[in-house]
Amino acid sequence: MTHIPKRIALAAALLALSGAATAGMLSTVSLNKAASDAASIDVQHLPGKGAEISRMQTQHFADGDQLTTWADGGVMMLCRKVGYIKVPADKPEVATLPLEQRQMLVYAAMMGSVGGVVQVMQWTGENVQVADDGSETTRSAESKWAYGVERAEVTTQRMPDGALRVRARKTATEESTPRSGPDASFSTDADRDARMAELPAVGSWMEVLIGTQPKAARIDPAFSLAGWVSSGDGHAATVGEARAAAGCKD
Repeated sequence: MTHIPKRIALAAALLALSGAATAGMLSTVSLNKAASDAASIDVQHLPGKGAEISRMQTQHFADGDQLTTWADGGVMMLCRKVGYIKVPADKPEVATLPLEQRQMLVYAAMMGSVGGVVQVMQWTGENVQVADDGSETTRSAESKWAYGVERAEVTTQRMPDGALRVRARKTATEESTPRSGPDASFSTDADRDARMAELPAVGSWMEVLIGTQPKAARIDPAFSLAGWVSSGDGHAATVGEARAAAGCKD
């Protein structure tokens, strides 16, 4: 038997213990609370292999202002009273949509970042474990569907600026019930195929980056609304004018 000096063995044991303690330093974070308190929420989504990554960024301001932007458009809500829609260059018809449709667009876009968090939570649940040292933490997750289970890999990380990063990547779709035989008097295969087609593709992922920095007071009053259309009856040239017209408090 190889003899190991006691001093070396003790040092090795202490190092191993230290490493285990560091690796085990995890904090539990509520995604509901993190999203509710967030100064910003950045959602990225890859729907499948070969597809483009979509991105939606939302900023929340202390007075209730909200600004959401994506590749070809955006919406803003000023002091929870008036909404504005950025008109994409290739969709000028947005400016002439009826009042109700413009209001629906604003509402749907404002809920986009929340929807991203909700989709991630379908894999993670409300609470996630995050390493205190900023390293990635990865675990497996599963979700039942009508004929089996879906599997995913969940990654969490606390970024250097304090932001919380959570990614859920689907790894498999499994069927746990056998398909109908050729002589079966009743078959559920058509229903099974239809339900499977509605599931996210294997390899797809959703990632949310929840910013924890202090919220800015409000959107800059000098922000130009050229190229934006109001979701109400009026229109203003700048955010400051829109706030004043809506009776927002400074």
